[in-house]
Amino acid sequence: MVEPRSAQSRPASPTLPRSAERGHLSRLATALARYGVWARVIDDSAPYLRVSNPASEYAVEDVLCERRAHDHAFLASFGVYLGSSDSLDLTARKVAWLVGAIKE
Repeated sequence: MVEPRSAQSRPASPTLPRSAERGHLSRLATALARYGVWARVIDDSAPYLRVSNPASEYAVEDVLCERRAHDHAFLASFGVYLGSSDSLDLTARKVAWLVGAIKE
């Protein structure tokens, strides 16, 4: 007798371990929500936050998180320091500006 597809065992999907960096990126994504941008954590060998402005197909930035001595730093894909894990609101504002979601 053949079991229904839903009853068959499925191989477990590979998961990457949770890291402090991923946690900080997730908190930054939450802080970015008020600016109307899309932000999602991409799990790669090192997690990063892909931020995009839905009003422009070209306004996309990948934000990296790097461990420092006393906190974590957020960096633009081109290496510019955007802020620290201790200043999420200010960092979110800079990232939103970077993808054109706010004008100054």
